[in-house]
Order: sequence, then C-alpha cells, then structure tokens
Amino acid sequence: MAELACAVVGAVDVCIRSAHEIKEICRRFRAHDKEIEEKTVLVDAIWFRIESQMRFLSRISKLLEEELIKSQLSLLHILEGKLRQAITQLALENSGNDINDRSPKQKIMDYLKKWKWAIKDSLRVLVVELEAWQTRFDPTWYLTILNSDKIMDLELRQANRELANELDIPLDLPKNQLNPLTNMWKLRSASKPDYRVSLYFEWAKLKNSKNIPVMFSTARAILREKCGQTKLYIAEAVTSPDGSYGPLDIGQIRAAVESLAGKLQQIDPDTFGLLSCKGLINDREPATKAVKGIELLYDTPQNSAVPASLRGLLLDRSLVASLSSIVRIAKHLIRSVSFVHTSGFVHKNIRPENILVFPSKDSSLGMSFLVGFNQFRRSNQPTNLLGDPAWHRNLYRHPERQGTNVMNRYVMQHDIYSLGVCLLEIGLWQSFVHYPGLNPTAAPVTPMSSEIQINNADFEAAHLSSRLRIKEQLVDLAKRKLPSRVGDVYTEVVLACLLCLDPRNGRFGDINQEDKDGILVGIRFIEQILARINGISI
Repeated sequence: MAELACAVVGAVDVCIRSAHEIKEICRRFRAHDKEIEEKTVLVDAIWFRIESQMRFLSRISKLLEEELIKSQLSLLHILEGKLRQAITQLALENSGNDINDRSPKQKIMDYLKKWKWAIKDSLRVLVVELEAWQTRFDPTWYLTILNSDKIMDLELRQANRELANELDIPLDLPKNQLNPLTNMWKLRSASKPDYRVSLYFEWAKLKNSKNIPVMFSTARAILREKCGQTKLYIAEAVTSPDGSYGPLDIGQIRAAVESLAGKLQQIDPDTFGLLSCKGLINDREPATKAVKGIELLYDTPQNSAVPASLRGLLLDRSLVASLSSIVRIAKHLIRSVSFVHTSGFVHKNIRPENILVFPSKDSSLGMSFLVGFNQFRRSNQPTNLLGDPAWHRNLYRHPERQGTNVMNRYVMQHDIYSLGVCLLEIGLWQSFVHYPGLNPTAAPVTPMSSEIQINNADFEAAHLSSRLRIKEQLVDLAKRKLPSRVGDVYTEVVLACLLCLDPRNGRFGDINQEDKDGILVGIRFIEQILARINGISI
C-alpha cells in the first residue's frame, strides 16, 4: 500500500509539471493571438479542477483502499501520456527554444504566422482530451466519499481552505464551479449520520399548483404558478421497502430518505443523471394530521416541459430513436446508477417506468433522469426476502431476486442486472412490456412480437430453472440483435450487466463478502461498464 501511495504522489507530480510546461508554452503566445488566448483560458479552467483533485489525491492516497488506488494510478498514467503528447504536438520544444519573453514582438509574430494553426489545433485537442479524462476520473474520485476515515475530513477541510486562497483561478469563472473539493465536502457531509439540513416543507407552499400524471410512471409532474411564471417539479412517494406492499413504516425509512435527499441536493443533475432534490414533504392524513408517507420533490431543468417515462416513449410506435439518442440515454442511466451506489444505496426498482425523459427543442428524447426511489435502501441495511409474482417487475430482477421465494439479500449487483435489461430494451428500442390500449391501468402483457413470452406463473414456482431460462433468453437476444443496432461496445456493456453475477463470465460475483462499503463493486462498475459506455462516440 505504501508503494502504491508513493507511486500516486510521483504520478501526480509528473502530471502537474507537464501541465505547467504546457501553460508556460502557451503564455509566450496567448497575448499575441485571440484564439490562442481563448483556448488557453479553457485549458486553464479544466486544469485547475484536475490539479485540485490531483493534489488532494496525493494527500489522502495512504487512506484509500488498494483497488481504488490502483484504478486511480492507472488513470494518472493515462493523463501523463496525454499531457506529454500535447507537449510534443505543440511542436515548440526545439523550434521555439529561441522564443522567450525578451524576444522582439515581430519575431514572435513571425513565428506565430508559421505555427499558430498547429498550436490552436493542439490546444483544441487537449481540451477535448482533458474533458474526456475528467469524465473517466470523476467516478473514481467520488468513490472516496465512501471512506469514513476522520483524517479524510481533516485533510479535505484543510485543502478547501488552501484552495480558497488560490490566486491562479480564471477570473471569469466562479470559484465554486471550479472547486471539486467543495462538492466533495458537501457530499461527505450529507453522508454522515448526524447530517441535518432544512429538507421539509408543507404542501401549502405548493398552492396554486397543478398535478399532471406521467404516463406509466408513479412519479408525477407539478406545475406551480407564481408571479406570472410557471415552475415545474417532479414528485414521487416513498413506499414500504424490500418489496413488501403493506403499510409504510415511516420510522424505518425516514433516515434513509433524508440522507438520499441531502445528497441529491448537492449534485449536478447533468453530470449524474439524477434530478436535484428540492425537499421532502410529509404526506399527512387529513383528519388526524398523522404522517402517512413521504414525498420526494425534485427540481427540473430550466424551462423544461413535462417529461415522459421511458416506458411511454418505448411504446410510442411513431417515435424512432436515433443512435445518438439511445447512447445518450444509456450514458445518463449508467451514471445515475453509479452515483446511487457511490452514495451507499441500492435502487431496487430500475425499470423504464422510473426513467424520465425531458423533451428538447428538437426532439422528444432530450435529457433523461432516473427516479423511482420508492423502494431504495442503504446498501448495508438488512433486507427481507419478500417478493411478488408480477412478471413485468420480475423481468427486471436478477434470478436470485425473482418471484415469491426470493433467494438472496439485495446487493448492488442486482441493480446492475436490472440496468442491463433496461439497456437491452433501450438498445433495441423495443418495449418488453405492453399495456392493451396503452392504458396504464390495464394488466400488462408481453408484446406479440416479443421473443420473451412470460407470465406470473413463471414466478410462482420455487424452482430456479424458469428464472434462469429468462436470463439466458435476454443474453441470447443481446448477442444476436444488439451488435447490428448499436455496435459491439454497447453490446459488451449490456452483457457485462446481465452476467455480472455469473460465476464464469461475471466480474462482480466474487466480492460480496469482502466489499462491505461497495468500493470494489464501484471500481469494477466504472471499469467494465461506465468507462466502456463513455468510450462510445457518435
């Protein structure tokens, strides 16, 4: 561990020196060319965030788990290679050695006339490369939230103080936007058992509002008129956990709901594919005023229209999804699952009904967000083995969790399997569940065109064979149909999810006992699923 920590410190130092060498090269010429100046400002802004993370990583490397350090060290080596490549591509190491601050302006301008397009192109590529690397690194960065060591909090507090006094910040960008340590501090604070923040408010504050159901979803839209403007919220009720559909035990779930809401107040929705939480509302009995439920209330993207559920969109035969739309929805869904797990929760209800898609100006398939936290719980919380025979819910459950006779406690890998079924549907752009007459209250049936014909009886028996058969059918369908539709990488992602607990093919099945905080699952999820899907470029 000590050797790995030292290797991280060394890799960070190399990356910082390389980045400063690039910045020094740019400094010579940025004052003489507007486009170079603009691109250099972009590089500075991106690098400020990365360097802040790198320096903090050096401070805490000895506190991190071995698998996490290895993953981050691998990414640091990738970053080092990108920076060294950028230095080479700038083509200034030899030909520009005689250009310095004391060089006459005409000499600099003559040099720029020859090389400025190469410099601009190199900087443009560097911006793209740094942003792509940041996207790969951030999930492992947020995994450090799970480390409960108090020294981590002390180091984070001190690093925040130091960064607040940092002078080398682009003046046209707000500090909080660039400071990843502030976000980390907020998320770690929201993870503590004693975390308290103003979360609750009463329904009275939503007076003059209109409730609009979201077709095929338990979530609903709320339109509120205030001062001549309309504000859109999304609300959903938390039901009893673990598949039991009896009376809600408020005391049992309140702490988990408050913890989830606190984290969802700190996130960037676009980054994580999750809506920011506006707050919680106690749903009270009209007569006794006793609390009978808890409502999660979410903010929505600015100027957004009422969303549709992914299920409703899949059932719309007139809607043809482009490949770019499919990949975008898949990426957002995978990011959201990653963050839910990083925050120490399991979702337990990942289905198209619980994915909301907001229309954009040009398409019905705009930004998408995971909701449906009706049955979520903390990942380390004990779970019961209650289930149900409803085929349209069991289709998205791992065979270990299907039917009335549930075999195993719920773990993060079960969410990953559910994710795989959803990604298969999204990739094929075909709903596995049909509602006659497109009536949400009708009993769901399997579409006539579907290769997977199942019903409730398949999940009433105690035998595992029929459940494994359904999983095998999904795997076979992915292998046969997905490559021609969405390509090999997307197909590999779906198979990695569906086979996540397979003893021969899975990469997640051997870590249940040793992974109490979910870090190993998180690392493998990032490497096997998130990194692969992020690598798809349309």
